[in-house]
Amino acid sequence: MSVGPTSVVRAAPDQTHIPSRKARHRRAAPRGIARFDSAAGMAQALGRSLHGEEFRSLSNSRILDRAVLPAVNLLPRRPREWFYALAGATEAIGSGSVGRLDVAGIADWLTGLYPDRRYPACFIGSSNGAMVHLAAALGVPWLPQTFLCPVRNPGADPDAVRQAFTAGTPTAERLAQALPDMAVHHMHDPNQDRLMLQTMSYFRLKHRRLPAAYRDALVRWLPAGATLFVVNCTRTWPVTRTGARSVFQFGALGGATAEEYFQGSERTAGYFQHYGRAGRHWDAPAPDDRAPEAEWGFDTALLPELEALSRERDWRLRELRFEEPEDLSTIAARLHEGWYGALGEDGPQRLVVESFVLMAPERIQRLRAIPYWLLFAVQPSADRLRRFLDSRPAPDEVDIMLFSHGTDSIGLAPVEEWRELAGRGRRPGRLLGVDPRRYPRDFAAFARFHRDLETLGRVGPRLEPLPLDRFEALLMQHLPGSGVELVARMERAGR
Repeated sequence: MSVGPTSVVRAAPDQTHIPSRKARHRRAAPRGIARFDSAAGMAQALGRSLHGEEFRSLSNSRILDRAVLPAVNLLPRRPREWFYALAGATEAIGSGSVGRLDVAGIADWLTGLYPDRRYPACFIGSSNGAMVHLAAALGVPWLPQTFLCPVRNPGADPDAVRQAFTAGTPTAERLAQALPDMAVHHMHDPNQDRLMLQTMSYFRLKHRRLPAAYRDALVRWLPAGATLFVVNCTRTWPVTRTGARSVFQFGALGGATAEEYFQGSERTAGYFQHYGRAGRHWDAPAPDDRAPEAEWGFDTALLPELEALSRERDWRLRELRFEEPEDLSTIAARLHEGWYGALGEDGPQRLVVESFVLMAPERIQRLRAIPYWLLFAVQPSADRLRRFLDSRPAPDEVDIMLFSHGTDSIGLAPVEEWRELAGRGRRPGRLLGVDPRRYPRDFAAFARFHRDLETLGRVGPRLEPLPLDRFEALLMQHLPGSGVELVARMERAGR
């Protein structure tokens, strides 16, 4: 679709800086937060967009993106896998350091990704790629409740689940003791994180109280009458409780079901055979509770403080509540269609499908394309995209990013299916940055996806952010039947 003359140059929100902290958004991430994970990746993508910049890769390294990753992609399968695992391990900390994890520094780094100015609203809570596009449309920040702290564990067997549970419990206990305001989720998913789990353990940490940097940023950013949106993904998962604020989560959302992780299936038997392992399923500790899903779920322990702060600062408090992370994707797509339509950009448009942290809110908006975010390149996500395409007129073009996790995981959708979905437009689409011969070990796609986006056509000027009342009207218009609720938790004082 061409970008017409009706496009409006984006006027920045109130530019009162309090005080100016130029280029903080380009600082290196502190030790203890994984940049390759959803929270850090999505916050960086949104932060760049609010600065009027492109989010081109997770690494922010020209050498890695233009030389190292393309060279690695030419290696045979095993060396390619080991590079991926070892590259991830460089972001992990030692188990002896977990008691000194700089949560305050991590929170300060996350707030520093955004321009320090007044905003009409802010999002806080669950990681979600569709929410990133909603925030970018409003021109406002998002503060993640959850982040991934990877802890070194070299030479581990990803299929030895009980061993991972036993070895990781002392680390979870130290984290819980050192961080009384956080919940600790030790997550172990050999199906999708198989390569990374050979070098590290995953500890996802959830704020149950606002860190000082978050509270200070919200007070600086939001004037009286502003709106705080709580992003509440209610998805839970079976867990084994290891403490009052710590759990062990075996498995995760993706291509396999919770039942397959714990009980096995023909698919798990085939997976074990594929990797040359004895048995038909994993031997895991029996779950004895349910908890918010480690990566995507929201811990409601944070809500009372958000309510108290909203009351104190005279903010409106709204809760976006949904169960499945992808429930927001259709809402974000429809909202962008309505937004562009009001600017005279009517008719079929390009649909750009994002995958996990392969996302580009700034570029997609300037292309006047419709964003559609998917969790992973797995069959349930492919099925959801198919249902969305079936529900609407064919877009001009469907272009799809595919996140490669390096594993022939249960439920991985074949590249042929993604090609077929990319052909559902009025003209043939493409797989953006994807080398089909190397998928799902196509690690150069982490850098190539944006270079392919840049070939899709002429971009327009930046748009003026959606006014909050218009944003909420579009949101309400598309909520029925979506699986998403907008709950008014608090109005301004005296209303």
